[in-house]
Amino acid sequence: MADGLNIAQVECWPIKIPLARSYHLSAVLGTLTHSQAAIVRLTLEDGTVGWGECDPHAEFDGYTLEKACQTVAERASAMIGLSVADWVENARGRAFHGTPAAAIDVACYDALGQARRVPVWQLLGKRVHDGVDVLWPTSSGTAEEDLEIIQERHPQGFRTYMLKMGSRPIEDDIARTHEVFRALPDGVQIMVDANQGWNRDQAKAYAKGCDGLPVVLIEQPLAAEDLEGMNTLCGETPLAISVDEALLTPQDADEIIGHDAADVFSIKISKHGGLANSLLISGAVQKAGKLVLMNSMIELGITQAASLHLGVTLPHLMPCGHAYMSTLRMADDITDFSDWVQNGYATIPDRPGLGVKVSLDKISQYQVGEAHVV
Repeated sequence: MADGLNIAQVECWPIKIPLARSYHLSAVLGTLTHSQAAIVRLTLEDGTVGWGECDPHAEFDGYTLEKACQTVAERASAMIGLSVADWVENARGRAFHGTPAAAIDVACYDALGQARRVPVWQLLGKRVHDGVDVLWPTSSGTAEEDLEIIQERHPQGFRTYMLKMGSRPIEDDIARTHEVFRALPDGVQIMVDANQGWNRDQAKAYAKGCDGLPVVLIEQPLAAEDLEGMNTLCGETPLAISVDEALLTPQDADEIIGHDAADVFSIKISKHGGLANSLLISGAVQKAGKLVLMNSMIELGITQAASLHLGVTLPHLMPCGHAYMSTLRMADDITDFSDWVQNGYATIPDRPGLGVKVSLDKISQYQVGEAHVV
């Protein structure tokens, strides 16, 4: 095509930024102290730039930072000369999966939005939300630690909290949940995430032990492959059951829906391989009459911005806070996304593309390996 929308160059930088506070997930996924990302800059023939971000987590998706950067470079070499308009409009990103694919796909959406002077959400569908409420997570710890975080963040406008579980005896997690609910401020919602940390008996015991509490959802209580157990659990408890690690591809979504193994589907732009696959998955979820939780993988501002652009187009969002707090948990970021979150509410500025401002100086400051240029 001769419209300047063909890809001329792709660059990729590996970076690491420390978290402001370490984050213990579960016995399966361990403790995180840093965010690592491969930052992608895609330049079109007319000079327009699009940004993408790969958020690898080896225990979750099998990608180390080094492997992610290599994969981005390999895939980018086949994209030189391709049109981002064709890529977006024909959902070419659906052919690829994993966090490296997400970086490239998001960069294509950003570049096309920049070139056409429209926000990315307009490339995804119709905007149905002005903004989205934001949740705040706690580590897999004690009720006292949970309440300390809630007391700190509640005055800042956060009304939904995700309690990480799966590292302690199930009786302790049940008692912890009851203790937190007894001390909650008015209007606060609680969800829990076991990150695959329970077996079937433990998950059943937790659901039964917390049956009378208004828990928003229980996310991924069982191993990702145990859809039969998830189906049984869904049938045994009135509490909403959510999938996360079990949901990577559109095919996974179809299988989970076919097994009736979840009430809520955790959407993460990175784990699905970008916006095209995330949009496809969310469409299948809506058709099945299920709900979506917009979630994150300890991300920087580029992926968070992409996620918010999708989130404001989805009418079937879970009525609670969603995971747009990731950059606020970092010691620093390479973007201005944190400015988009005010009083526990995330909104998109009136700018083309993703609308996020990226700092090359910050990328250089936190770079931990050689850049790849294709």
